[in-house]
Amino acid sequence: MAEAQPGPAAGLQLNALPDDSPLLQPGLTELRRRAEAPGAPLSPLPLTDSFLLRFLRARDFDLDLAWRDSFPLKVRGIHLINEPVIFHAVFSMIKPFLTEKIKERIYMHGTNYKQSLLQHFPDILPLQYGGEEFSMEDICQEWTNFIMKSENYLSSISQTIHE
Repeated sequence: MAEAQPGPAAGLQLNALPDDSPLLQPGLTELRRRAEAPGAPLSPLPLTDSFLLRFLRARDFDLDLAWRDSFPLKVRGIHLINEPVIFHAVFSMIKPFLTEKIKERIYMHGTNYKQSLLQHFPDILPLQYGGEEFSMEDICQEWTNFIMKSENYLSSISQTIHE
């Protein structure tokens, strides 16, 4: 009989548990087993409990979802501007291997991009791309300030990854 996998409701409950809870161990053990199975892609990072736990928390402890559809980013859209003409031919070869969901999230704006970008990002485009409020310099300064304020947090993440 197949072992029951936690679903979204159970995952939300597991996400509320502290990292050292023994209730999390079965999920960690199963994910590690799948990752180390023959034929599985090799991980560039060590499979520490903290690494696997972050991965499972991101997928609400749904092991099948985490293993089958794993992608380290939540892709809401890929927007290309000024893409070379050759890219359309290359993309047509890659497209059959993408899921429908990802295909629907890829936008090629070409060289006349300002109007189409405004349809997707009316409030956040810099002046140089058709926005009305902020320059690229303003946005870069805002992000620089945010990153500098987050220095301790970013350092702690780096240390956790290298454990």
